[in-house]
Amino acid sequence: MGRKKRSDPTAAPLFDVKSSTAPCVPAIREKVDAWRRSGYKGATETSRRLLNWWFRTDHRLPDGRRFKYHYFQQHALETLIYLFEVAQVRRQKDLIETYATRQDLRLLQYDDFARYCIKMATGSGKTKVMSLAIAWQYLNALAEARDDYARSFLILAPNVIVFERLRTDFEGGAHLPPRPDHPR
Repeated sequence: MGRKKRSDPTAAPLFDVKSSTAPCVPAIREKVDAWRRSGYKGATETSRRLLNWWFRTDHRLPDGRRFKYHYFQQHALETLIYLFEVAQVRRQKDLIETYATRQDLRLLQYDDFARYCIKMATGSGKTKVMSLAIAWQYLNALAEARDDYARSFLILAPNVIVFERLRTDFEGGAHLPPRPDHPR
């Protein structure tokens, strides 16, 4: 005999989606697109050089084929840099107050340090974006001599399989991007 279904008329359906995307995403996309068109105005000189090198320079692989970062890799990194450097968003509260259109969002209880998240599909180049973000932070820490950029990094993996993949990808600096003035 099958289980009897209980229905609670006040409970929301399991797949009842109230929003088509994260509440801040549309406004952030608009700002980042305008910022890109402005030539990355407001970014540090180091960040501007990196962005132009990565995304506006003709790259060639050793066999002569053209290499270009994927659209979503570029947008992910541009969004991180825009939020950190231009908008100077360091707290969830600031992010929501500036970009969210909904008023029913709950704030984190502890919001003492900057947290950024990039949502990308499997196989879309998350490891490459991670390596570019590390290079961006580290090179800004050195070249701009600012303490709000990181000089050391902790990468967390959810399981051994992902850990082994990341270890292999980063081993020997193979996944790290070349310097803007010194292509590999």
